[in-house]
Amino acid sequence: MASAQGKTVLATGAAGGLGKVIAETFLAAGANVVICDVNQQRISAVEEEWTRTYADRFLIKQTDVSNEAAVQELIDASVAKFGRLDILVNNAAIMDDFSPAGDCSKELWDRVMAINLTGPFLTTKAAVKQFEKQKQAGGVIINIGSNASYMGFQSGAAYTVSKAGIMALTKNTAGFYADKGIYTMALLLGGLTGTNIVDSFAKGMHMEMYQKVMANQSPFEPGKNDTPLESIAKYCLFLSQSDIAPVSNGSCVVFNKNWPVA
Repeated sequence: MASAQGKTVLATGAAGGLGKVIAETFLAAGANVVICDVNQQRISAVEEEWTRTYADRFLIKQTDVSNEAAVQELIDASVAKFGRLDILVNNAAIMDDFSPAGDCSKELWDRVMAINLTGPFLTTKAAVKQFEKQKQAGGVIINIGSNASYMGFQSGAAYTVSKAGIMALTKNTAGFYADKGIYTMALLLGGLTGTNIVDSFAKGMHMEMYQKVMANQSPFEPGKNDTPLESIAKYCLFLSQSDIAPVSNGSCVVFNKNWPVA
């Protein structure tokens, strides 16, 4: 396995699902890891679990990534505990309910944008400032995108636009900060199992849109064409390596087990 010895990694939305797997992969590779989440129950469970295994190599904070002051406090706490920040993984996101533009409420639109796009913008903003000012300047940002980042008919309007925005944020950040030793890339993921995405469907979904999306693509079959969370985490670790990050800068890598096959 690649090494992250001595690195400090911040992963958002990481008290469960994919984020937790990414965090644990970096911990196993020797990194110090900071995670944030909004779900206090999940935070408490992870804190209890990791205390038995990783002692003082982690920090967990309840943080709303759409709140700029809270994000800055998270970055400051990370640096206060571990001395620097090396890698940011923007994982925190929610799904919409498959509503098309005409039926998407302003409330849903705002909530999805706040978490999926404003959040990564704010964490990126705070991280690059820290990357620039710390001794041995530089860092890596890995954004978690989706098939929806480049396919227009994979979800509702809000989620689709938010994930397309992630790809744009990735390329814009990569273009400006590369000569400062700050490298940014994205993974555009396919179908996942074992995540918290179903939480978004607690109030139901727009069935007409959902059925049209499903009819327009090959079936999603868990265990057959889902993208394993462990594989995604290993790829994040790979991208963070000092010889890989510079040549991956600006890349938006489709990582979806070739699903859907249209």
